[in-house]
Amino acid sequence: MDKKMYQWISNLVNSKRGMATVRARSAEAAVVMERYQCGRTQGDKLVFSAIDKENLRNQIKKELNIDPCSVHKLPADRIETAKHHDNENLANKAVSHDHVLINSPSGVLHLNNNTIDLQSAQIPSAGIMSLGSKISQIDHAAIIVVENLAIMQLCGSFKLPLLCHDALWIYRGDHKSGSRVDACYDLIKRLGNNKDLIVFSDMDPKGIEIALSIANANYWLGPEMSEWENCLASQYASRSGYDLQGVAMKYLLKQKHTQSEPIKILIEQMANYRSSYRQEHMFSHNIPLSLHKLERTLVRP
Repeated sequence: MDKKMYQWISNLVNSKRGMATVRARSAEAAVVMERYQCGRTQGDKLVFSAIDKENLRNQIKKELNIDPCSVHKLPADRIETAKHHDNENLANKAVSHDHVLINSPSGVLHLNNNTIDLQSAQIPSAGIMSLGSKISQIDHAAIIVVENLAIMQLCGSFKLPLLCHDALWIYRGDHKSGSRVDACYDLIKRLGNNKDLIVFSDMDPKGIEIALSIANANYWLGPEMSEWENCLASQYASRSGYDLQGVAMKYLLKQKHTQSEPIKILIEQMANYRSSYRQEHMFSHNIPLSLHKLERTLVRP
């Protein structure tokens, strides 16, 4: 039994309850027919009678202690799957599916009506890896979604606007670090609606696209407007990085007329200079940061 087979069985037993169901031949169907001794061949199709489907349902209930008529997918969590089956790897999500990396410039997290001290003089912290689903309350006024992992440990060292000093910083996630993009987005979707939601990204087409694509994001955090031309024209700006982001730039040019005046100007300057400026360079060259308003009216891609 694997996730795909279970899904196939669940779809079958829920189809036309009390009636026969016809299915095309498939690898899953062949295994189900052989293992559970149900169904018959009719020409190039497979037929499962109402009795076949009820018997199959009962066998799955006995094997997994899960009713495929009411549970349409295997449990997402390995711990939950382990309650029902000897193979916890049947879970349809990886172990790290719920992991989020969180930090705060203040060195203190205010979550679930508790205060958590993160920083110490002995061990500088990039934050803590938490289970996003276990966070039920965020007691920070602002949430900052951060694009690059290296920036998380530096959150207390930037020149930040006042609103960001005590914000909850959440790493957007990637496929290598163990911190997940979907877990980050789920958390801000659940608990970010009454917060100032800020996106801190590279000053490049992809970074601004990320900012615009996060629902309910209020601000982009980036260099002060007076610094933009100096950053994009500097020897530390990335020209090759810009050239690799043509799709994102096309998206931004389509969105430009719906955006706030600062974001319009930023898009135009990136296009004119054909360069971008990374978060790591913002830190290394002590660039002061500001909040730039995002408009939520977007043009569909």
